Amino acid sequence: MAVIFASGYLVYVFYLQSPLSSSAPLLITLLAVLVLFVGWAGTSVEFDVSSGVMRKKLFGLIPVSSIPFSHIYGINPVSNMMGGYKYCFFKKENRYGKGLLVSCSYGKNDDPNAIAFFDEVITPIHRLLEAYDGPEDFKPQVIEEYRFFKVEGESYIIKKNKIANVFFGLILLGIGIHELTPYAWLGEGLSLGRICFFLFTFIGGPAIALAGLTQVTLKRNSRLLTRKNPMGLGNKTYSFDDFIGVQTVRKSTNFIYTGTDVQMYFIKPQTDKQEVIVLQSFFRPKNIERFITELNSIIL
Repeated sequence: MAVIFASGYLVYVFYLQSPLSSSAPLLITLLAVLVLFVGWAGTSVEFDVSSGVMRKKLFGLIPVSSIPFSHIYGINPVSNMMGGYKYCFFKKENRYGKGLLVSCSYGKNDDPNAIAFFDEVITPIHRLLEAYDGPEDFKPQVIEEYRFFKVEGESYIIKKNKIANVFFGLILLGIGIHELTPYAWLGEGLSLGRICFFLFTFIGGPAIALAGLTQVTLKRNSRLLTRKNPMGLGNKTYSFDDFIGVQTVRKSTNFIYTGTDVQMYFIKPQTDKQEVIVLQSFFRPKNIERFITELNSIIL
């Protein structure tokens, strides 16, 4: 990226024969960008075993953060919406936030570099961190009152804002119907933009409304998780015995954080195929941690 920016400046100055005086602001901007690119490329994450401190260093030299091992929860994979993943480390007080990036991105679980990173970095570091864990750090939290589940006997139903989902979905559908009338705001014709707009409103609107009416229930007595909606679309039933883990997926639009999905993974009986169900989406890390704590208290 630094080479691309430098090449762009040279083309601007020499090919367009721009005088130095007029190109000085651009030169200063490009130099600042070059410094940032080089600095980011040289950033290192150092685990100092002798002092029990993790440091992030800009240019590999300038410490910009310093965190004791006793405050570190661990290094976990973070999935993205495109299907890839990366590894980030998290603090014990914020286990489901943004985290600090400590690896590049990987596309597949069998990527040789990802396997080597796990074996050579994550495994030994986790062994080091165990020596700094306190007795209260991983103690199961007793849940006396559920914030994100409605309790009905042995059934635990995930709370949702049904009215807001249905209202927003119907609004989108109504806008799509309006665009089919002679009073359409976007004019007439079937341009690519209008086609995408219709797909979003006529498919996305009902999908959002249906998501609000979908009910996810966990039953302790039968040890089953069920997902049902009035139309019967996507109804599923999973056994707690097939549960293999919870994962969070951070969502972003144009590099702006838009929330985190909490997903449960199950293994299908007699197969090695995994299935995933999205339980809930949150914006605040504290809500994510509380939700997962309540979930674990039900299924474990």
